[in-house]
Amino acid sequence: MTDLLFALTGFLVVIGAGLGLWRLWPHRRDGKVRMIRLGLVLTALAALVGTLRFAGGQVEALSVWHGIATDFAAAAGLVLIATGLALKATAVKLPAGITRYIRIGIPVIVAFMMAFPGLDRLAGTLPAAAVLAGLAASGALLTRRHWSAGLLWLAGFILIAVASLAIGASREATTLGLANWHIYHALTGVWAAMTGEAARRLFAAPAHI
Repeated sequence: MTDLLFALTGFLVVIGAGLGLWRLWPHRRDGKVRMIRLGLVLTALAALVGTLRFAGGQVEALSVWHGIATDFAAAAGLVLIATGLALKATAVKLPAGITRYIRIGIPVIVAFMMAFPGLDRLAGTLPAAAVLAGLAASGALLTRRHWSAGLLWLAGFILIAVASLAIGASREATTLGLANWHIYHALTGVWAAMTGEAARRLFAAPAHI
């Protein structure tokens, strides 16, 4: 029963990411949206590995792969999302080919950093850097008085920062009798859904935004 509960709360992230992807479906052809969508896909895949790990009784067998998938999604996924947001918030216009190279290049570079001895520590700093970049881009939206998307983006990055810093580092501990693992995944699922909605509001705004 315990393993099943871990699987179910992990699957909340898959559901949240799925909702975020669904909200962005009308804007899927935009290169910046594709970056954000890929970030959500990586998040969902990492959570799916965790769900299968516990639901299939492969707690030890899939432990390493779950850890790798989670670290990769935290680094590459967040960087992709923050980059897509920053490019839109600063009104940077890039050719489709360039955005494609960025979208593909970020996961490739992160994977190389994680695999290459000595660079794995640097890869570990990417999630925090991505959150800071996302907060800055959210602030840029607010300075341009794009309140709806800006506030939602800001709330989303604050949420994932709190979930990661306050809870994610101690997922085996308990808070109010509930394992931090469950709280962390519930908050991450909410964040993923918020990210999709925030991006939808941003890309549905007038072209000058």
